[in-house]
Amino acid sequence: MPSGLPPLSYASIIVGFTSFAFTFFTFLRVFWDSIRTMWSAPKEIQVMLDNVRTELYGERAYFKNAIKQARSKNKSSTRETPEILPLSILNDSIKSMMRDFRKLEAPFLNDEEGTEDLDIEKSGRVSLRGKYGRMDLRRRYTWLQTKQDFVALANQVTRVQARRIAYETSNTLS
Repeated sequence: MPSGLPPLSYASIIVGFTSFAFTFFTFLRVFWDSIRTMWSAPKEIQVMLDNVRTELYGERAYFKNAIKQARSKNKSSTRETPEILPLSILNDSIKSMMRDFRKLEAPFLNDEEGTEDLDIEKSGRVSLRGKYGRMDLRRRYTWLQTKQDFVALANQVTRVQARRIAYETSNTLS
């Protein structure tokens, strides 16, 4: 029973259906991950933002005290000493990360309490728990778009912490 299609056509049809199946299932996977991210947004936002906030303020407090101690040891010099320079650079990195964090965090804060946390360094008190608003669809969609930015910021903070530990270790050994 000869068919009208040559064998190459059968191979082409099989490859076409296989490619379509891979494309379709990849689309389903991406769509499902997006739905899952939006569904778990309230818990993820609270945990991730509070963790990044805690790490940033902890590093900021450490560098503030470390620079103050290093300057008190070297009161004779007004310039940046080799002890203070790495601390200043890392401190500037943390300040930049804090600005980025505030920009990323702003859409998730309660609308009426969004500016309360901006004067932390001046007031001297630190609120490590963010006051986040109700998770409506707009905030969930914003989380879907910015989650990778928060993950990248958390990785940057971890790298700064590793550099700080290396600096502390090298100074205590020398």
